[in-house]
Amino acid sequence: MDQDDPLDIAIGARVRMIREARRMPQSGLGKALGVSFQQIQKYERGVNRMSGSTLIRCAEALDTSVAALCGEKDEAPEAVPFMREFAALTSDQRKAVLDLVRVMRR
Repeated sequence: MDQDDPLDIAIGARVRMIREARRMPQSGLGKALGVSFQQIQKYERGVNRMSGSTLIRCAEALDTSVAALCGEKDEAPEAVPFMREFAALTSDQRKAVLDLVRVMRR
């Protein structure tokens, strides 16, 4: 396959969003999964695909469900493009978005 799979990109973006919401560094998730932080970066960008067992371990490490990482069945179709856009932001931009959401949630 020449192009990154849109599903892998969406899953990776969800992993990143949940990991950052938990304030877990990539190295921490990598340690929990037995991989390097560079591998976590590849998963989060959708460059590398997570195996089923890695996806389950990732959900456990992030204290979430596999369904949350894969996208709920009734998820709004517009959420996937949002996740791609979120994944394309720089680390500082993602932090600013998450900070804004946290402030709005109060």
